[in-house]
Amino acid sequence: MRISRAAFRYFKSLLLIASLIFSTESFAQDGHSIKVRMKGVTEGRTCHLAHFFGYNQYIKVDSAKVENGELNFKGKDPLKGGIYLIVLSPSKYYDFAINGKEQFMEIEGDTTDFVGSVKFKGSRENEILFGYRKFLQDKSKEAEAMSAMAKMKNDPTSQEMNRKKVELIQKEVDTYMKNIVKENEGTFAAKVIKANIDPELPTVLPKKANGRPDSTYLFNYYKGHYFDNLDFADDRLLRSPFIHSRMERYFKDLVYQTTDSVNHDADKVLKLAKKNQEVYRWALWWVTNKYENNEIVGLDGVFIHLAENYYLKDADWLDSTQRAKFKERVDILKPLQTGFVFPTLIVADSLGREYNPMQSKTKYTIVHFYDPDCGHCKESAPKLMEFYNKNKDKATIYNVSVAYDTKKMNNFVHGYKTQPLLNLWDSKGRYYFRKNFDVYSTPTNYILDKDKKIIARRIPVDKLEDFINFYERQQIQKMSGNTGK
Repeated sequence: MRISRAAFRYFKSLLLIASLIFSTESFAQDGHSIKVRMKGVTEGRTCHLAHFFGYNQYIKVDSAKVENGELNFKGKDPLKGGIYLIVLSPSKYYDFAINGKEQFMEIEGDTTDFVGSVKFKGSRENEILFGYRKFLQDKSKEAEAMSAMAKMKNDPTSQEMNRKKVELIQKEVDTYMKNIVKENEGTFAAKVIKANIDPELPTVLPKKANGRPDSTYLFNYYKGHYFDNLDFADDRLLRSPFIHSRMERYFKDLVYQTTDSVNHDADKVLKLAKKNQEVYRWALWWVTNKYENNEIVGLDGVFIHLAENYYLKDADWLDSTQRAKFKERVDILKPLQTGFVFPTLIVADSLGREYNPMQSKTKYTIVHFYDPDCGHCKESAPKLMEFYNKNKDKATIYNVSVAYDTKKMNNFVHGYKTQPLLNLWDSKGRYYFRKNFDVYSTPTNYILDKDKKIIARRIPVDKLEDFINFYERQQIQKMSGNTGK
């Protein structure tokens, strides 16, 4: 078939017009626009659009003023997927979902009952999510009503009936959640709902060799399947409370707080997080931040493990300077871990006589680093003497000045009456205390056992006695366990 030139020009012009229309529509869809009509929000009030990043913090994305009863958050860039918030004040906000594709939507609701009243236009995701949330709200009201009735009727029959009704409501909720996730598989809303589903526990317990049910099986099963419903590969969940709350609960309630256990479980979680680089980077930061300055004694090895196996191996977002700082920190902390023998420290008194904590004959040795000019050290000195006077039969205190000024040291010793202690300093300049003993602030102390192994560090002076008492109770429990008593 042959096409005339006129027809060809006409066809070509139609293609050009069509392409212009398409490009105009594409341009019109760039960016985002979230229009909000919220009953109860004052005209002229400035509100913010934000999103979660972690459990209880959020990052502001945009601001808008209520004009003619409407907020219009709009911008030229698309919004990343996550759980977003319409923030009226730091304590008053309303959340909704953005899947990363639905960039143009309208929200209408009432501040007195946002979940029950809210309607969405242009967001199938939120229709799914808030259908689920409305269902939960209704079932919660049912359960509250039953609880109120139970308080009025305390007889066993009524209590049992109420318990069965509550169980039935819970089963309805569980079934609803599973169904809505299955019916909407692939949606962000389904992932959010699924993240709130706990692993289903088996009803039959395996038996131990003695024929009795294994009482630890349920805990181990629950822990082993705890993250089954959380998609670490989806970075949208970073901009929600769900990854953070799950990890917080896992490390708080399910992980035994010893270095080996924490390291094992950190490896497990970080392996899951590696499915997404952004999630992995955040998860590594979160675990490191949790344990770098943890108040639980004896977990200093966690930071070393994370630094050596992650930051110094595959944290490609670090530059050479940052990596060098991690390496330096590991080099400082590694010899000073709880359970390690305290490093060599040779210091002298004002007469030049040298001492080493290894010479101590008492059950415990306290190596206390202080600065004569330090205000906190001056406050701690009387408490240190109080501890010494009560525990001098079982504890030797090496009171080590980090200052190279014997006059200041002697003034401190006489002023705070620490003469009964071993008042010492680095007379031969052997040490850089910050690097050799991690003394980046004063006072800093180490508690050593009879074998001169570190059992604790940085315990406040007024808590030294409490810690030693706690440590001795732990040792008694270990001995009882080891002897089978």
